Amino acid sequence: MEQRKVIRKQKLALRAALSPEERQSAGQVMAGLLFSCPLWKEAEEIFSYVSFREEADTLQILRGALAQGKKAAVPKVEGKRRMSFYYIDSMEELNPGFMGIPEPSGAKERKAVPGEQTLFIMPGAAFDTTGARLGYGGGFYDTYLAEYPSVPRVALAYSVQIADRIPSESHDIRVRLIITEKGMIRCSQDFREIR
Repeated sequence: MEQRKVIRKQKLALRAALSPEERQSAGQVMAGLLFSCPLWKEAEEIFSYVSFREEADTLQILRGALAQGKKAAVPKVEGKRRMSFYYIDSMEELNPGFMGIPEPSGAKERKAVPGEQTLFIMPGAAFDTTGARLGYGGGFYDTYLAEYPSVPRVALAYSVQIADRIPSESHDIRVRLIITEKGMIRCSQDFREIR
């Protein structure tokens, strides 16, 4: 869909234009909002992307999860549109992996599967208030989360990544809550039109 490509390009350019200081300040605000959220407080496990380049920072969130006694799991790409999550005990366990993104080693005994007390933190290029998400085009999160439709999903995004409307496809995974530096957006998923 051409419109999705245009939105992705625009929103990624706006995100890239943020200064390091703006990103750092926004990341601190987002972490504080997330830590105060009931979804966070009730979760025993946090499944999160590892922030890379200009993405909203998850390193302080992962450290916060571990400091609060929660289990933390991060993804490792294992093939085309395939990834798995693995538990980590510290950021030092991560090494450059797929496209240079920090990943865990992928030891079989550390493989994680979302449970009833899991909160999933998703990356993305753009989001709208219905919870529609525009990823980076690889389909990794949509493929993975199709197996776990009931796991609560939260997105971290800078306010410049919020779009008026993102055309959705039937396989697109939506988020329940978007956290930006300007506040939390509880997504209305009643509107599920597919275009």
